[in-house]
Amino acid sequence: MKTITTPVSEVMTARPVCVRAETPVKEIAAMLAREGVSAVAVVDHTGTLIGVVSEKDLLPMVRGGQFRWWRRREARKAGARSAREVMTSPVVTVAADETVSEAAATLDKTGLRRLFVVKDGRPAGVVARRDVLRALTRPDPEIERDVVTGVLYETLHLGPDRARAMVRAGVVTVAGRVERRSEIAPVTRLIEAVPGVVAVCNGLDYVWDDVA
Repeated sequence: MKTITTPVSEVMTARPVCVRAETPVKEIAAMLAREGVSAVAVVDHTGTLIGVVSEKDLLPMVRGGQFRWWRRREARKAGARSAREVMTSPVVTVAADETVSEAAATLDKTGLRRLFVVKDGRPAGVVARRDVLRALTRPDPEIERDVVTGVLYETLHLGPDRARAMVRAGVVTVAGRVERRSEIAPVTRLIEAVPGVVAVCNGLDYVWDDVA
């Protein structure tokens, strides 16, 4: 299974909407509608992330009716007045330098729609499911350009007389010949790091076997 090593910082939405713990719930609801977001970060006086208020957190306030005894948390939120009373804490987060694959694993495990991205404990962005899936939607010509020009030619200095690449449905097929067998594995790793690559079929041959 391929690992997408693109950093979360490259696919996240930067500058997340933040509020303080004392921000009124009504103001937060208006902010969600105005900014077109589904959640806001709650920060303390140092800017450190301490909680999240999402649309789901606010639903008990407009639901009405009685809550079952096992839904005490929702009942408390129904009477909340500020972010502190309604926010979800602790927050499931992802670091800005973690990979898209790691973020996808966290989203899948928790069932969350989005994760706040933190740097030094402060919210730096938001990464949603659609952001991590975007890595699978890049057009093949763009991927092929990055593989051929960025990886083969500029990074590995493998000209068209030594290596060629073709991309179909995100699968990169590489053919050609390198000097040493040990040079083949790094080609696969570098191509796998290109955004949009689903898999790599490395058909490179070699002249000298320096591995055995």
